[in-house]
Amino acid sequence: MCSPLTAFTEAREQFLGLDREEMARRSGALYIAEQDCLQIAYLGSVYTVSSGGQVALAAAPQREVPYNDRTLILQYLVQSSGLPPRGRWLSFLELPDGIHHYEPLKIDAMQPLARAFAGRLEQLDAAAHALGGRPISMGDRAFSFAALPKIPLAVVFWDGDDEFPARSNILYDAVAPAHLTTAALWVLGVELAHKLIAYLGAENAGCVVDWLGGKAEAGPSGTGR
Repeated sequence: MCSPLTAFTEAREQFLGLDREEMARRSGALYIAEQDCLQIAYLGSVYTVSSGGQVALAAAPQREVPYNDRTLILQYLVQSSGLPPRGRWLSFLELPDGIHHYEPLKIDAMQPLARAFAGRLEQLDAAAHALGGRPISMGDRAFSFAALPKIPLAVVFWDGDDEFPARSNILYDAVAPAHLTTAALWVLGVELAHKLIAYLGAENAGCVVDWLGGKAEAGPSGTGR
């Protein structure tokens, strides 16, 4: 794992050394030759990545892309193996060394999801739809998301009652470790949860995960430090 202040810059340096057409082929991104850039779908939005590694939201290029999002996009582009989804769900504990990040995933993603959407199944439906979620048959509600082109994630939700509180789980397609490290997959799950919760309004948004020094590296989205 790279040192705390270089997650984005290291991914960007790797990006600069790789062939963009090959990255597009492996990752499922689109290479736009006329602009020499990549276009990639990530958690319900489309982003562009320039030849210099600058990450921008396609619909609002001047808006700064948060550290975690731009880091995950670049890491995925440089690490993706090209393997397609396997259509089999894994819990986070089944990922390589998943036990090391399972409690943080519960605290930063699963528990906030359960609290935010307890008794709010219709709002969960709307939030999932806004992020491109597709209903699947699990729990009281469950949705599959194309978090990145070849990494489906699922959110499973059980609403609470008089005896038991609401709870949620985040599942990963079995191919996920072929595209990102387990640490990065933890952050991907957290970002999915936070984007769902953000649909309810700013007052419901969770804390920002300071992943590998993201707060310290708060430079422009295209440059980092």
